[in-house]
Amino acid sequence: MADALSRRLDGLHPRVVVAVVLALHLLLVVLALNPAPHTGGDNAGYVALGRSLLEHGRYLSVWQPGSPPHTQYPPVFPALLAAGMVLGLHSWLALKLVTVLCSGVAVAFTFLWLDRRTGRATALGVTLLLAVAPGVLENAHWILSDVPFWAFTMMALWAFQDADDDRRFAVAAAATVLAYFTRSAGLPLVLAALAWLMLRRRWRRAAVLAAVFVPLAGVWWLRAHHAGGMPYLQQFLAVDPYTPALGRIGPGDLLRRVRVNGATYAGTLLPKMLIDAAGLVPAIVAVLLVALGTVGWAMRLRRPGLAELFLPLYVGVLLVWPQVWAGERFLLPVLPILLALAAEAVLALGRRAGRRAAATTAFVALACLLVAAAPADVMLARRGGSCMTRYRRGQPYACVPSAFRDFLHVAEWARSHLPPDAVVISRKPRIFYVMSDRRSEMFPLDREPGTLLALAERTGARYVVLDHLDEVSLFLLETLARRPGAFCTLFYTAPDRATMLGIRPGTGASPGGAETRGGQVVLKFTRCGSGYLAR
Repeated sequence: MADALSRRLDGLHPRVVVAVVLALHLLLVVLALNPAPHTGGDNAGYVALGRSLLEHGRYLSVWQPGSPPHTQYPPVFPALLAAGMVLGLHSWLALKLVTVLCSGVAVAFTFLWLDRRTGRATALGVTLLLAVAPGVLENAHWILSDVPFWAFTMMALWAFQDADDDRRFAVAAAATVLAYFTRSAGLPLVLAALAWLMLRRRWRRAAVLAAVFVPLAGVWWLRAHHAGGMPYLQQFLAVDPYTPALGRIGPGDLLRRVRVNGATYAGTLLPKMLIDAAGLVPAIVAVLLVALGTVGWAMRLRRPGLAELFLPLYVGVLLVWPQVWAGERFLLPVLPILLALAAEAVLALGRRAGRRAAATTAFVALACLLVAAAPADVMLARRGGSCMTRYRRGQPYACVPSAFRDFLHVAEWARSHLPPDAVVISRKPRIFYVMSDRRSEMFPLDREPGTLLALAERTGARYVVLDHLDEVSLFLLETLARRPGAFCTLFYTAPDRATMLGIRPGTGASPGGAETRGGQVVLKFTRCGSGYLAR
């Protein structure tokens, strides 16, 4: 059966196969689409940077007081969003189409790359598994740079297969540089491409790629250096990049981080990406997949391709990545490579029992993974349908946690009621800015009220949002509890829910207080005067 299917596939034009798989992938993405914004802050940061490019013609952190030059996120993805805005895409739902399109590009180039590398049947199997993987469908509609980075990576792998062709090499070089300027984690792809060209004695091609990349990367580095941005290396070496005061990790901490990240990615995030399942059996299957991929990688080391050089470099980045950053979306660029190598290992090991047995084994393994992914895909489609229905009924944030929904409502209230030049201290400054058009600063992770009030004085902030988003918000809650008289109430979504507070001038000796009810601290604030509101 597997041999017959393989012969039929070989008779089809690659574009036909791509079109079918791409149509299936995009259909599933649309069915799973959640119109609400991601609860992280990165998505709003990208949107704000896109607006900065359009409205100011400069790359600025427009959500911060003073709009300093932005130095953390490379500019390609914000530029793609800006292009979408020019075409009329402005809402969260509309801008998601940019990421959906990039996901389709990534799936298409995955097949085209593997079709020449492994053959039609293996290429279709791996691409089909990616096209329906719940983790891929979930990430395909978030406004984050990981999917565009995946698309540029697959485009580069495909184009480098014919690097001797001038036009194909131009595409390969462009895709590689664009990948780096989409995510700084694209540096392994640049290094792998240069190493691969030199191993193949393509000295001229390597020089051209270096001549394009090095000046652009140098300008980006100098810009960040002069603007006082924190380099990624410094964040890598931090115990917690969100709390620089904790200092840097030592050799023992680094080894512990590698061990923990390895277990997290192999045992938890990989099965979540492929079949959205947890437990012992999915973890064993994922570890087996990693083992087979390692075997397949070792088999190709005699004449490694770009993928074989890129894989260990990028995985190395994930292993030393701060644990608080770990997430399944970071597996997107290496997942096609891992699946392809594992498939090649299965076919190679199975040939000892005969070609037909090897093909049948690979076919059964693929079928099992597709069946295992089906329940999660159905659940995503049902959730997406429910979210879209409620979105059309005027409930745009129905499918986000209630605490985050409250935060968004407070930000929307600020857009209508606070002065245009207002500065607000909040848990998620970038999302607050995109929703309110009011600049915002993250509150200090310090329980001493004086630190918060000093930040307010330094930035000109007269407002602070008390939310219940996560444990980090407890820092602000404890700060307010120590000096509740320094704040007053402007707006809240409901009692003991997200609240917009005004910051009183002076020492905070005005009325207000805190009391304990049922073992919990309950804060009492007086109402603010009308001087805090827009006139």
